[in-house]
Amino acid sequence: MNLTYLRAFHAVATEGSFVRAAASLHVSQPTLSEQVRALERAYGVLLFERAGRRVTRTELGTELLDVTRQLFGLADDADRILGSARELHAGRLRICADAPVHVMPLLAALRDRHPGVRVALTTGNSEQSLTALRERRVDVAITASDGATAAGLHSAVLRRDPVVAYVSHRHPLADRTGVELAELARHQLIVREHGSTTRRVLEQGLAAVGRSLADWPDLIEVDSREAVHAAVAVGLGVGVVTERELPHDPRVGVLDLTDLDLTATERLVCRADGRRSRLVRAVFDLAGVA
Repeated sequence: MNLTYLRAFHAVATEGSFVRAAASLHVSQPTLSEQVRALERAYGVLLFERAGRRVTRTELGTELLDVTRQLFGLADDADRILGSARELHAGRLRICADAPVHVMPLLAALRDRHPGVRVALTTGNSEQSLTALRERRVDVAITASDGATAAGLHSAVLRRDPVVAYVSHRHPLADRTGVELAELARHQLIVREHGSTTRRVLEQGLAAVGRSLADWPDLIEVDSREAVHAAVAVGLGVGVVTERELPHDPRVGVLDLTDLDLTATERLVCRADGRRSRLVRAVFDLAGVA
């Protein structure tokens, strides 16, 4: 097995483009194309369907990508582990968080303690953050996903935040400090997409009292907390958010959910084998968790 050819395949499969893959490996496009063709010829297979500049994986190519993700993910882990054996004057930490507010204090502490470490930060909902960790696209994740405690992962609780509702000052509930579920159900609700923490916590809380979002006559589903806030701010409905993530905006006010006990637990997570990295351990230490 020629690992150079396999690395060429992996780059094209991940980037979805020969041009971007060649740039990522710092080789010319003709060189990269020939390496992929050489791999295909060696085994008499077709890994990509080519149509002009478009390239799509064949079924076999998709199956092989699952293997190369693990193979080169482990190689990258080995490189980081060996690199982190030196003093943490350098290095690169890849981190994904389900909200910037949860990760920025940790990044500030990391910069102060280890200013030479470079950080690559991505954000997504809780499930997306955990998926990025499982697929070895990041080294650590901050997520409220229930899957954070699954086998093969190491996690520690960062904080527990109450979940609250909030409305525009123009909303009929604006003069209230709290609202019961029966009254809340009479108003349009702005909810996040499946995979978000607040939606999951809300659904679990409703299920505990025999209700569900399916009971809501008026519901708007959006794909980010920023979209929830924009909808709430103009009076479209009631939003749900963790108290820590509540935006500072004079146009909105908070409502306690008086008969629902909703709490989101944020966790710092790494893969179990990732704990060998001194940099990952340093992140857990800075967060004050084991």
